[in-house]
Amino acid sequence: MKYKDLLHFNPITEVVKFSKTSNRDYQKNLIETFVFSETFRDYLLPLIIQNLDFESQDESFGIQIVGNYGTGESHMMSLISLIGEDESLLPLVKEEKAKQELSKIAGKFKVLKFELGNTESLWEVITFQLENYLADIGVKFTFEGHGPKTYSDKIQLMMAEFEEKYPDKGLMVVIDEMLSYLKGRSTADKLNTDLQVLQALGQSCDASRFKFMFGVQEMIYSSPEFQFAAETLQRVNDRYKANRITVEDVAFIVKNRLLQKNEHQKRDIKQHLDKFLHLFTDMQARTGDYVELFPVHPTYFENFERISIGKSQREILKTLSNQFKEMMDEEVPADNPGLLT
Repeated sequence: MKYKDLLHFNPITEVVKFSKTSNRDYQKNLIETFVFSETFRDYLLPLIIQNLDFESQDESFGIQIVGNYGTGESHMMSLISLIGEDESLLPLVKEEKAKQELSKIAGKFKVLKFELGNTESLWEVITFQLENYLADIGVKFTFEGHGPKTYSDKIQLMMAEFEEKYPDKGLMVVIDEMLSYLKGRSTADKLNTDLQVLQALGQSCDASRFKFMFGVQEMIYSSPEFQFAAETLQRVNDRYKANRITVEDVAFIVKNRLLQKNEHQKRDIKQHLDKFLHLFTDMQARTGDYVELFPVHPTYFENFERISIGKSQREILKTLSNQFKEMMDEEVPADNPGLLT
């Protein structure tokens, strides 16, 4: 047997980029290919929607999506923001429970999303992006000329102008690569200022139609580079809800998107692996995991998460896709389990 006989390989060829999400076909593909893990469907998504629902009476927080490079945080933010902006995309969601949650925000937002990749201050970047976006949608507003008002006060002034033009809409700002940007800030003073802006953006989400979401590769608050600003970090932390993509979520994506199998294929894989039960202390107890994830060893994801050298090495879904692409025409070895470790 060849590997391609034992699974339906559906590759992930690239990491999601916000710059491409204006393309309609790209939008549809992002939503149709999204795989909802149980944790995301039942816990993370309801928490995110609760904080985006501006009709809710509960206290609202900013949202941060945490996951290593290539684990799907950009895909997750794209799914939420695309449906938040365009209700017609909602029927493309394949998971019914997730669709019901997303319906609470579908079509209710104007959405600005961008990736950070510059050296200007966070406030300069965000206000520049907001002013340009607001002008594009017919809202005249500038952050200049309001005197010594706080960041939060200026966000409120902006929202007053926005709501006059769009009284039934919210404004969602979505940013990716936040941690990489913050690590690039060269001095403690610059970083402290940026963290104060981040705190204000999260604070501005409460009792407001303004909503803010960003993606990071690890928890900002535990990053050793930032521990000198522990007090400011705690204030930022208090204004956000963290939603972490776990190794279990990534494994779920792999077996339900990259490596789909029918029952006949699962039976053949089990027969192959049964010959090597004596080599693995946990295979008997975790037979289902070994079969569902074949040809990936279940501990692959835990080991991959520990790699911290080089961005490309940590793009786990893309890395696996490239490996599988080369393996599909290879024969499954008869003398070993043929697992990626």
